[in-house]
Amino acid sequence: MSVWSDVLIGIAVVAGSILLVKNAYMWSIYGRSIQTEIYSNFLEYQLRRKSLTKLSESYYLNSVFGKHRIVYQMAQAKNEKAPQAYVILILASGLYILNVKNQSGRVLAKRKGDFKQYFKDRGKEEKLFLFRNPLDEVRFFEKRLREKLPSAECPVTNMVVFPKRCRLSWDGQEDGEIRVLQRKQLFGVIKEHFEKNPAVLTEGQIDDIFHALADEAIKLEKAN
Repeated sequence: MSVWSDVLIGIAVVAGSILLVKNAYMWSIYGRSIQTEIYSNFLEYQLRRKSLTKLSESYYLNSVFGKHRIVYQMAQAKNEKAPQAYVILILASGLYILNVKNQSGRVLAKRKGDFKQYFKDRGKEEKLFLFRNPLDEVRFFEKRLREKLPSAECPVTNMVVFPKRCRLSWDGQEDGEIRVLQRKQLFGVIKEHFEKNPAVLTEGQIDDIFHALADEAIKLEKAN
């Protein structure tokens, strides 16, 4: 009996260790993602992450903005090397399209032409990387997105969002239409815009827009 007890204890210890490592890995990914700004905490995200429908709502956003929906999309324009991650927030004041970037180090933004990333590994010289202008990316994405909207008159606000550890500066004048900012600034800017602008979408319209943008992906999710 004691032998079986030892075996069961060993299995429990191994299973617990695997679960601990897995949760630590998931926490590490969550901590570096934009989800830290969207959901109230890691536990809420964990409970929602396996369903696009559950991910479309947040306790935190509900407490700040009331009725809302969240849509996650990947999009790849012609000649782009990799798909780009977008988060669409649907609030009473309109849609907020977030072009989510992951570049760290020092980023030099430009209204026209490629952005520059200066990155330095520990003990090494600083390297320069060029990447496509995300202002162009988000404008193209908005154009395609509007084709799916129930009403073309819905106001849309575009933003490019970089990680907290990124140091942003501009080569010349900032873009007057699209905000380029760090994640820690994101909801302060959205909250200010939300409070200054009148509600243009009813709760029903918010849901209609969500289904117009997300139903195809939800069907694929259920089929798998």
